[in-house]
Amino acid sequence: MKKVLILGGSHRDIPLIKASQDLGYFVITLGNKDYYLGHNYSNKAYKINFNDLNMVKKIIEDENIDYILPGSGEESYLNTVKLAHELNIGNFDIPEVANLIHNKWKFKEFCLKNDISTPNGKFYTNIDDLTDLSFPIVVKPTNLSGGRGVEIVNSKEELVKSLLEAKKVTNEIFLEEFIEGKLIAYSIFLKNQKIIYGFTGEDKTYLNKYLITSAFPCEVKEETFQKMKYDIEKIAKLLNLVDGMFHLQIMIKDHIPYIIDVTRRIPGDLYPYLIEYCDGVEYSKAVVKAYTTGIINNEFDKKFDKQKFIIRHCVMSDKNGMYKNLYINPLLENNIIDTIHLISTNSLIHDYLNMQIAIIFISIDEGFDQKSFVSKINSLIYPVICEEEND
Repeated sequence: MKKVLILGGSHRDIPLIKASQDLGYFVITLGNKDYYLGHNYSNKAYKINFNDLNMVKKIIEDENIDYILPGSGEESYLNTVKLAHELNIGNFDIPEVANLIHNKWKFKEFCLKNDISTPNGKFYTNIDDLTDLSFPIVVKPTNLSGGRGVEIVNSKEELVKSLLEAKKVTNEIFLEEFIEGKLIAYSIFLKNQKIIYGFTGEDKTYLNKYLITSAFPCEVKEETFQKMKYDIEKIAKLLNLVDGMFHLQIMIKDHIPYIIDVTRRIPGDLYPYLIEYCDGVEYSKAVVKAYTTGIINNEFDKKFDKQKFIIRHCVMSDKNGMYKNLYINPLLENNIIDTIHLISTNSLIHDYLNMQIAIIFISIDEGFDQKSFVSKINSLIYPVICEEEND
């Protein structure tokens, strides 16, 4: 049995772990966090930091690893690319391209230079840069994901304060033109630098406006879709991207798509399952095959005749306290198709704006007002929280 080593082991990596096993691999995961649920699904786990590349190389040698896969994180992806090219295994973009794609500022520079639709931006070096600015402006770190360090500001005073906060988590920051519109995710698969499959999903936030909680399939107008397709295939050709997945966040305003963020690692919080539940494709298997042998076959041939409307919902609290149980409105009980609990009951919620409690997949039939369900989801499914431990 061939072995794959995944640089990760969180709940976000479960789709890759299970897909690798379904393809016949013995799966080993890495990660030194006690709360990594993915370790429970792998065949073997090492609780080490996957940023320790010398230790990772030793495990690769000791375990006779055949392939390495990135988990759902930027550091994991870049480490995997570096090791894969050093060891000449797998199918990944060259490190220079991987680093460009996963550095938000370098990628924005590339897009602006090549007339690819993206908001304008400016790299921040010091306080003297804060001139000739039009507000609102988005403050963004170049190398963080999941909304960390991102903030929309409306004045120079707010900007200075935001920059001081952002510098606590990163030394590289840029300022981006704020575009208000419809935020979507576009998950595509490339073959010979052409899109052979694509999934468009709308993203919604809850109390933390920089952290996506709910996602569901959506359609875009044909003119918008064609512009997205044109720009992405242009990127693929200019950067000579290898076959495989490419995930983008796009803001649509007046039917014009603006690329906000991109990655070549799987999107987080079990998003691959949303794609599979909606379309009936074998997205996760295709990702594993692209990273390993570089050859995909019929993973996208098994598409449903009609797309299903599934909501991927990350359950979050509206306050700190003791988590007691998960409330699901009885009207929805038969609509739940999958649930993964991220914390156990009687766990303490200490950072409710960032802490996820569970991920639930809900199927909504065509006869119902599907968008209405999305707008009410946090009142239909929510955690019961006691504000004090002795409540």
